[in-house]
Amino acid sequence: MTGLVPRDDFKRLQGRMNRLMEDIGISDAEARYMPEIRKIQERMNQLIDDFMTESPAVAGPIGDVMKPLADIKETDDEVVVTVDLPGMDKGDVEISVAEDLLEIRAERKTETEEKGEEFYRKERSFARFERSLKLPAEVKADDAKATLKDGVLTVHLPKVEVTTRKKVKIE
Repeated sequence: MTGLVPRDDFKRLQGRMNRLMEDIGISDAEARYMPEIRKIQERMNQLIDDFMTESPAVAGPIGDVMKPLADIKETDDEVVVTVDLPGMDKGDVEISVAEDLLEIRAERKTETEEKGEEFYRKERSFARFERSLKLPAEVKADDAKATLKDGVLTVHLPKVEVTTRKKVKIE
């Protein structure tokens, strides 16, 4: 996702908008349309913040880092995390676990070259995924197991303390 404007640029733009409004005298609380303008500005700020936090890619100095979609499922004895990593092989993925935090990093570089009688084509692509997930329980990192099949990573993490659910009868 290239072409995204970094969060800092949006914040600077918001600051400029606020100063401009003050410079031209719109900041006067008695201005006729001030409440409506403030509502619009607050809504725009909220939309920008929502977009930046929910965006699957965050522009960075090195390139785009994608934040893959993830599902976390907790059972009585384990936590199962499923993450979409399209096009990745198991050698491209690095997983680390510490207590109740799971970090997943994946990076893929490809290069294709095609030579013809009257043409030469060389293409490169790069994809990087990073995701840190707070787990709902502390897990045994040494007993974790992971599989990657058809671009879907599944990580099984046994809990440190196995919890059993007990039904409570209402008196």
